[in-house]
Amino acid sequence: MEITENVPLKNYTSYGIGGPARFFCQPSSPDQVVKALNFAHKLRLPVYVLGNGSNILVSDAGVDGLVIRLAQNFNHLSIEAGSARVGVGLSLDRLVTQLAEKGWGNFERLAGIPGTVGGAIYMNAGAHGVSLGEFVQESMVMDPDGTISRLSSAEHDFAYRSSIFQHKKLIVLETVLAISPQSNRKLMHNIAASREKRRHLPPLPSCGSTFRNPPGVYAGKLIEEMGLKGTKIGQAQISPSHANFIVNLGGASAQDVYALINLVQTEAAARGIFLQTEVRLWGKFE
Repeated sequence: MEITENVPLKNYTSYGIGGPARFFCQPSSPDQVVKALNFAHKLRLPVYVLGNGSNILVSDAGVDGLVIRLAQNFNHLSIEAGSARVGVGLSLDRLVTQLAEKGWGNFERLAGIPGTVGGAIYMNAGAHGVSLGEFVQESMVMDPDGTISRLSSAEHDFAYRSSIFQHKKLIVLETVLAISPQSNRKLMHNIAASREKRRHLPPLPSCGSTFRNPPGVYAGKLIEEMGLKGTKIGQAQISPSHANFIVNLGGASAQDVYALINLVQTEAAARGIFLQTEVRLWGKFE
């Protein structure tokens, strides 16, 4: 495994935005993840774990740490007694499709969501009333010292767009998901319906939903009611078609996007509403 320096992270995010990682690696096994963690520990570097980068805004200055990308090298899938054992680097959409092709389902409503299984677990990704965390039976995780353990379903602390991984420095490497046998034809129909709904989302580069829904209201509806739909700063824009998407019109800086995030949060706060970002912010912003 090679650890490289000054790797532009814009090449690894759906926004196409972001400065360099001071150090970057793509391990292909748990042992190599341990080596990466040891490297970071010796240099006293913060560690960032990256999948497909579909829910991350990297600052223009980049990150002064080690980015460990778990994507194509952790993408295994096996079916065992009504459960799917999945590597965290597997695309969530690909997982749903591969299971359906074999006549297994449960969470086909998540079809079309960009990102990896690992990212979906970290955020407890969901759509159309279904969240991935509902189906997690256990996960194999690694702590900062390189010790591997298994978390039960309850130990994940899943809640709306939240999990234990947002609060503790644990790296999830593999998960086991509950699946059930279903009609292949019905599964494919449901997957097509889910993807069709997502087809109407803004096509420009974005992180998907920027904000979590506050209690009792959709963030997009709130932003629209505040009159901010379509607002531009630099080459970033609150999408005219979906107010909870901030899109890159081409050449947007991370600071442009962050300024729009700050604008929305300030306007919401004036109404007594706290809007928490769903997108994860890496690095320093002005």
